[in-house]
Amino acid sequence: MTINQDLFDAQTLHSVRVEFLKNGIVRRMLEILQASDAELTVELRQKIESMQGTAFSIDRIERQLASIYDINQTLYREMNDALGYEMQQFSEYETNWQGNLYERTLPSVVSFDRIGVAQVYAAAVAKPFNGRLLSEWMSDLETEQAKRVRDAVRLGFVQNETTDQIVRRIRGTKVNNYADGLLQIGRNQAKTIVRTAIAHTANEARQATTEANADLFKYDIWVSTLDSRTSPECQIRDGKKYPIGKGEYPPIHFNCRSIRMPVTKSWRELGFNIDDLPPSTRASMNGQVPEDTTYSAWLKKQPANIQDEVLGKERGRIYRDTGAPLEKFVNREGKYYTLDDLKTLEL
Repeated sequence: MTINQDLFDAQTLHSVRVEFLKNGIVRRMLEILQASDAELTVELRQKIESMQGTAFSIDRIERQLASIYDINQTLYREMNDALGYEMQQFSEYETNWQGNLYERTLPSVVSFDRIGVAQVYAAAVAKPFNGRLLSEWMSDLETEQAKRVRDAVRLGFVQNETTDQIVRRIRGTKVNNYADGLLQIGRNQAKTIVRTAIAHTANEARQATTEANADLFKYDIWVSTLDSRTSPECQIRDGKKYPIGKGEYPPIHFNCRSIRMPVTKSWRELGFNIDDLPPSTRASMNGQVPEDTTYSAWLKKQPANIQDEVLGKERGRIYRDTGAPLEKFVNREGKYYTLDDLKTLEL
């Protein structure tokens, strides 16, 4: 087993576990948004009823909806603060995990520099992903949700709808667990932003660690999670090589699960005389690309317990018994990890 293969296996499994961590963070963010649904509904109903029977006026609707906007603003700002805390905690964990991985994998004769935790979090909030800063995406979520509520109320009055009809369009119906209302659009968008923000943070930690030790690496390899949900953009980049510190970095789209991982140089490329090294040590750091650099090839060779962790116990069994391609299986949103779970599994 070579060092590059060890690094590839560890980074790939870690990226899968981070997907489960995203699930947990998303769930906590949605709980914040849903916590005041009842309060918002009561307030909305009162405001609409107070306007029923009066002449349509945009200014009047805006005045009546001011308290609704305040509730909406409070919710999204609370979620923004909570996400910031989650990202800070994750930045610390991810930065330390990357450093620990290389320190325990690289030979002791190789000098490795760790990076500061604050550096990663600062980069995650200061660099845009998908064209905007996190603060801008969060502000847009709040603004767009308020607009949807406003437009629904306006539409209801123009069409002479009842209070129940307007409220139902906005909140949704209990029989569908309120997933059919306009508020659900904001929740779905929030899920996407949160997932992408965590991926952005993880890649900042990986990128900063690599660039701080650029003399050890030849290039990065793009690794995409190839299954039925993989985007065409990531499919065509899988296995592509990039110079250290140059080129595009994930996430390149919302919900992107791809990563860039570095390939170490050989002993000779690092300036060592391999004749002075033990035979086992010489072979470990040969500068070659890992034998299997695709996600599907990696998963196929993993032991049953890892396959079950990735796919779920039942799906893992089916995967092994039938030999069905990985494209038939997808990451389960129902599986959650906390940072404590990751520490138990990885530290």
